[in-house]
Amino acid sequence: MHGIIERIRFFSDKGKTGIDLEEASLLKDLGLEGDYHAKGGDRQISLLFAESRDKITASERQGLCFSRFKENITIRGLERVDPGVQLAVGEAVLEITGEIKTCHEECSFYEQGKSCLLAGLNLFAKVVESGIIRTGDRVEAKLAEYQ
Repeated sequence: MHGIIERIRFFSDKGKTGIDLEEASLLKDLGLEGDYHAKGGDRQISLLFAESRDKITASERQGLCFSRFKENITIRGLERVDPGVQLAVGEAVLEITGEIKTCHEECSFYEQGKSCLLAGLNLFAKVVESGIIRTGDRVEAKLAEYQ
């Protein structure tokens, strides 16, 4: 199972617009070098599959979460992966830690008790091997070796 990195995005500060990068360095146990979210823990890197973004963008029901979720890496062509699965990405290795999305109480879907289209589609990962990644790099899913 494999895909391709479609976009790499860097966020310098909370609330700032992301900057698209052609190349980035992933640091073990930290995240995307210099990124606002690179603080360790289980949410070092945010991921979204390009097909999911396309589906939600085409829908009239985008919700507040979709406008607020900003992924570091967009991957095209990879099927859903579960927590514990590792992704060989360029020279680096990520481990999927889960989908840790919380709904915003001010979202109209949340108020109406409707499900968010983003639920289950966004993922978070930690860096288990440092390395350089580039747009166009192959992303290969494999079983975790570092548990």
